[in-house]
Amino acid sequence: MKQGFLILSHQGLSMVPPLAAELARRGYAVCVLSSTSARGLVPDWGAQVTHAAFADGHALDWAQVSAHLDALSGRFRLVGCISVWDGYRDLMARANRRLGACDVAPEAIESLRDKLAMRDTLRRHGLTRKTAQVLTAERFAALADRSRHFIKPRTGLASFGTFRADRLAHYDELAALWRRACDDAAYCGIFGGEPAFIVEDLIRGPECSFEVSVERGCITVHAVHEKVDLQSHGRTTLENACTCPPLSLPPEALASGPEFVARCLGAFGIDSGVYHIEARHHPEDGWEIIEINPRIGGAYIVDSTQLHCGVDLLARWIDLLTGRIAPPAPNERRHTFFRVFFGEGGRTVRRLSRRDTGQPALRDKLFVAEGERLPQVEREIFVGQALWDITALSSAERAHFVVASQDHFAIEYHA
Repeated sequence: MKQGFLILSHQGLSMVPPLAAELARRGYAVCVLSSTSARGLVPDWGAQVTHAAFADGHALDWAQVSAHLDALSGRFRLVGCISVWDGYRDLMARANRRLGACDVAPEAIESLRDKLAMRDTLRRHGLTRKTAQVLTAERFAALADRSRHFIKPRTGLASFGTFRADRLAHYDELAALWRRACDDAAYCGIFGGEPAFIVEDLIRGPECSFEVSVERGCITVHAVHEKVDLQSHGRTTLENACTCPPLSLPPEALASGPEFVARCLGAFGIDSGVYHIEARHHPEDGWEIIEINPRIGGAYIVDSTQLHCGVDLLARWIDLLTGRIAPPAPNERRHTFFRVFFGEGGRTVRRLSRRDTGQPALRDKLFVAEGERLPQVEREIFVGQALWDITALSSAERAHFVVASQDHFAIEYHA
């Protein structure tokens, strides 16, 4: 019986093509279980996989995954399960526990995705000076200086519903925001029930993400990306651009980051997996964790990391799940930069075009088409993204290009 590997896909997406290519290269039968697309999209990866099934509904649940594992057991000897969709990370861990793959426990995944539980664990281990609490009307009213606090969903996705507390006029606004999130079919399965927000102390300093893998308890930081163009739009924080390595961090701060990240993962007993860890550094506060995501980062994080240090995070994750030891990465380090382009909700795209910004993109892609009406939602709406190698540029030129790159894609709307 041939060995197989299961990919959990959200609505036909979730990086199925590159995952399928890596699994096929290793000789596995590639099996996919996906939820149904809310947009009616037909996946273009059908020819790349051995088996594909689409469950009813726009989000998978454990009953569907468990039943599918049973159904596949007669055809393949499954050795592991993988999903890059944040909302399926616990399903992946439960499947891997059943299959005997090298993954962390589902309970560890839950403790990381619950932002309140995560902060409490860090405090117990002396790894944060910030506090977090469940947000209630009384707590919101009692905040003396709302500019020093931050609001976010207790368990969320991307940057939806994350904003500084002084941008919320009335506590009751959160109920309507939560309902819109629950009604957003693209985020089906993430939000539900009663509103669940937390309020925590504001974390200062430049924001970075650490791309990390853990092999038998040994933690490796493969890349550090600085978010160089953070903007707030409504009730969402937009992460527009990232550069690797960071542009604004002093060398001593960058050098101390990996050890701090390792201590934080140790507090949760993490001994395997791939992580996208968001943190800020301030001279007075040191490093502070924002989130520990038990998955790879989105946008061009995977491509940027591979360009920067030669490590393919998807391939690395598969190796870890199957117990393979990866060869050491090349020593060369490239400077990379990528930008994400967001659209305006409810508007119809009239024209999309590329412009010359003085630096040719290594790769880029568009996610919408001319004539398409963008959804009227509170979350970020991805229109496109582009990746550059900026190794040859000086520090001043890199900073200048961060601004110039905003013109790479021109997006025009109907009036």
